Amino acid sequence: MKNSHSKSVFPSANIPLAGTQLYPRTDLACESCTDDEHIPGTVFRRHEKYGLKITDLKILNEEGEHHTGKQVGRYTTIFCPPIRYWEEEQIENTASVLGTLLKDYAKACIGTPVSSSTKVLIAGLGNRCITADAVGPRTADKVTVTGHLDSEDEIFKKVRCCRISAIHPGVTGQTGIGSAQLIQSTAATLQPDIVLAVDALAARSTSRLAATIQITDTGIRPGSGIGSQLEEISPDTVGCPVIAVGVPTIVDSSTLIYDALEQAGTKEISEPLREILHNGKSFFVSLRDSDIITEEVSTVLSKGINKAFFASWA
Repeated sequence: MKNSHSKSVFPSANIPLAGTQLYPRTDLACESCTDDEHIPGTVFRRHEKYGLKITDLKILNEEGEHHTGKQVGRYTTIFCPPIRYWEEEQIENTASVLGTLLKDYAKACIGTPVSSSTKVLIAGLGNRCITADAVGPRTADKVTVTGHLDSEDEIFKKVRCCRISAIHPGVTGQTGIGSAQLIQSTAATLQPDIVLAVDALAARSTSRLAATIQITDTGIRPGSGIGSQLEEISPDTVGCPVIAVGVPTIVDSSTLIYDALEQAGTKEISEPLREILHNGKSFFVSLRDSDIITEEVSTVLSKGINKAFFASWA
């Protein structure tokens, strides 16, 4: 009976583990394709600063989209030690790298270097009541806003900064309004040059949690890493360039099992096991000290944003 049962659950027609689309729950470009300089339709490069590995992937066309699973645009990834209990020097160095990259993205988006006339809208996405999803709101809380200051005011002239505003749109379950709708309405009123969306992301591997910072100019779809189908926040929907910054804080349980099997050397899985892992009953896992991680991550991101838009044109 035992052998018979085993055969029914694990038939001989198995599915190759490698090379299949078994990882639906990741927001990271670095997990959607290999670090390969020869992927058709892409340009890839890597470099280091302050000991941090940085990769830059540009997807140029439909061929690049096909091979990477990501839409046309630029994706930059900063790889760092897990952001928790960091010394001040680590925080400042990583924030400096992030600030330099954001400044470069902003210049590419608007066509000119940022200046005191540049309007930036920071959108802290996520649910501040859920620790692992509070990265966006907590980051926005810590960003220094200047949008309310008179551009002719002496204080504004002395600090030499962009015109920065920030909102915390919450989640639909709290407000009854989609984040994208609130950002669209705010952008229509403020007419920003750039929307900078900050959010917690989903990763494929626990090794990426709080150890990866992703920047992209393609925008973001809130909740996509956990299967939500909310409206995207992108240049098409907002009406101005959108830069998205995020750090992964959760892993889908099914994706975690796939990753563990692959790391253990498993080459294929059975169809019944695949069906179980795709039955829609998976849950999401975060690190046990996610409260400390969220606080540290929001500090690093907010410092990077401040460095990008304060006196960054000097």
